[in-house]
Amino acid sequence: MSLRPVARLVAALVPALLLLPAVAHAETVTVEDGAGDARALNFGSDLGGFLFGESSEEEQPLFLHAPAEVATDVVRTTVQHARRITVTTQFRDLVDTMDHSLDMLVVTPDGRFSLLADKGPDGTGYGLLMPPRFSGEGKRPRFCRTVRVRYDYVADTVTASFPAACVGDPRWIQLGSYATRLQVTPLGDGSVNVAGWVDDAFRAHVSERSRGKSPRVHRG
Repeated sequence: MSLRPVARLVAALVPALLLLPAVAHAETVTVEDGAGDARALNFGSDLGGFLFGESSEEEQPLFLHAPAEVATDVVRTTVQHARRITVTTQFRDLVDTMDHSLDMLVVTPDGRFSLLADKGPDGTGYGLLMPPRFSGEGKRPRFCRTVRVRYDYVADTVTASFPAACVGDPRWIQLGSYATRLQVTPLGDGSVNVAGWVDDAFRAHVSERSRGKSPRVHRG
């Protein structure tokens, strides 16, 4: 059998193969978090005194066990580090709440950044990454304008992503994450009842002094 047709086919395919986009490699790390470890904010503690001017004379814990809370109960976090850094947080049951957010700490070899993933009044997500990067002769701030946040109530996930360039294209990142929500209920006497919940995505408990962190996720 002649090899000439095969050679012609290969010659025709090579230019097309060269035009294919490069594959974007990424390292992905998934961290599980136990179900039922969310905490309720104790407004009878010093937190209540700070916010409302009233608190118990006896010292009380800031956080209380809230195993029935599902909307902030993180069960899994997946971090993907490529040209875009993507964080997908899965909850036990992401019910549609009025106030829900993820407060994330992004640690790099050169600094720390705060990533907020929040839910707007219409149910869609929006995000903010701070502080901005500084560049140019005048060292002007360059805000990250392509932070994306998506709430998926079917999959019980919140996905936040941003270009790695917004945090300096680091070799690795490390993530800390709190899921929080508040609920304000008007009462018949004109006052309101305020309740709040929080879960540390990388720790089995919540501490006011520190937060859990993921392993380092290197750029793929």
